[in-house]
Amino acid sequence: MGILRTPADLGNVIQQRRKALGWDQARLAHEAGVSRQWIIEIEKGKPRAELQLVLRALNVLGIELDASTRDTAPLAAGDRTLDLPDVDRIIENSRAPPGGFGPGFDTLSRPLRKGTKPWR
Repeated sequence: MGILRTPADLGNVIQQRRKALGWDQARLAHEAGVSRQWIIEIEKGKPRAELQLVLRALNVLGIELDASTRDTAPLAAGDRTLDLPDVDRIIENSRAPPGGFGPGFDTLSRPLRKGTKPWR
């Protein structure tokens, strides 16, 4: 079998293996512990099938998954590093000025206008 790229590809593999074993959809459903309707949908390429059930069906059919990687071009030197935030700058900006409580606090510490109630 070739490379699986779509849910329909996976459905075809499941259907082909089921037929090679001489099983009908009801037998596969029973062996995998799923409904026959689920088998119908997965064989049609249902895109949102629950992974646990897919893996169970593959296991029952004796289908192994291979998580090998394909060769790709090496990453450029600039792609190998992450752009990390400047933590020192973040800490410096968050520090309160001497005798203060940080930006924005001065508006909270102003006296209340006449007729307003204090915040609780």
